Formats: sequence, C-alpha cells, structure tokens
Amino acid sequence: MIWFGKQLNEVMFTPPSGVNPVGDENTRMEHALRWVAAREPHLEGEALLDALAATGWVDRATAARLLPCFRAFDADRYFAEALRSLSFRGPTAAGEFRQRIGRVMEDMTGMAALGSVGPEECVRFGDGERQGLLLAYPQVQFTVGGEAVKAVAAAVDEMPDALVIVARNFQDNTAGQLKALLQGSQVPGTLITVNLLLGMRASALRYQPGPDRVLQLLGAGRPLRSRDIAVLGDPRN
Repeated sequence: MIWFGKQLNEVMFTPPSGVNPVGDENTRMEHALRWVAAREPHLEGEALLDALAATGWVDRATAARLLPCFRAFDADRYFAEALRSLSFRGPTAAGEFRQRIGRVMEDMTGMAALGSVGPEECVRFGDGERQGLLLAYPQVQFTVGGEAVKAVAAAVDEMPDALVIVARNFQDNTAGQLKALLQGSQVPGTLITVNLLLGMRASALRYQPGPDRVLQLLGAGRPLRSRDIAVLGDPRN
C-alpha cells in the first residue's frame, strides 16, 4: 500500500472563529482548555500554552499564569467525552470526527495522516511497513452502503494490512456486509465502536503495548469486543 496523506499536525489545530466566550479570565481559560483538549489532548508545556493563546480567548501570559489553577483538568477524559458526543452528530460532523479519530490512531500507532480512498476521506495509519486504512463515520447503527461500499472496494485495491471502520455503533448485519465485500481478498476488515476505540487508546497509553500489538488487534478482521481490548493490558500477550 502506498502511503500518502496530510499529517495530522498540519490540520488538527485551527483556531476557532466566530465564537467569543463571555466571562472573566478563568471562564475564558476553561473554554480554551476544553477546546484544545477536544482536539489535541496530548499537548503540554510550551506547545499547550501556544495552543491556548491561539484560541484567542486568553493570551499566552494569562494562560501561563492560570494553567496551574487547572491542574485537575483531565484533557484525555475531556477528549473522550467530546469524541463520544461528536459521534452522534452524523455527516455534518464527519470532517472533525475523522480528524479526532486520526489523533487516536496516531497516539496508538505512532503514525497517522488524513487522506482519501475512493470517494471517501480516510485516516491512514501504520508503523514501519505495516499500514492500514480507517473509515470513520459519526453515525448510530452504521451499515455499509453507498459511498462506503466504493471506499471499501478502493481499499481492497491498495491491499492494506488492516481496513478498520469506526462508528458510534453498527447494525447487526454490518459485519456480514463487510465480509462479503472483502471476500476473495486478503484484506482483514475490522469493525470497532467509538467507545471501544477510546478504551483501546486508554489501554495503549497506560500499558504501552507497542504499535505492533495495536496493529495486530486492528487487523483482527472481525468486530472487536471488550475482551479483545483487555489483552493490551496483559503483558503475557
């Protein structure tokens, strides 16, 4: 599979426009922290101060002064809550949803970029020679149809080591649909819900299983369950 796409750090952080939180500097600081955490929860130190100032809601000096007052703010937890909320919003939120899923994939595999496959935009991820494609849909009861079918067909032509589809949740027949579309190819198709993907990210950040084990799990070729995610925390696996 040929790797191409736009690296996440080129697209993830775009300062907000047309939004002007009211209130004192503490309120504006909290708004800025939430906005940044929903997109770039990994930022810290100077990079975090730069991002907070880039929102336009606090200047850098104010952010540096107030940040110690918000030491209890959990950026990873807020990122997860914001992504879950976004997963209900449907096609109008697709671009932002995909970018934030890309952040999850970069955190877990070390490399992720936004690209396209067939008519759909996607997240390309990998580690070394092992590379995968991810299609992300902020939808409830997702089923493979329409443009998604064309994207799967285009993905097969690229022969990735894993084809992953992420949605809020799936209809019961979605796994069968994907299996039929991939029949005759050697591309493993994996379904994972947003909640399980966030659980996978949390386990990967906590236990540091390494990209190889993460990629192996993403290439399972079936719907992932909670018990699958649990193996990332088991050093025997």
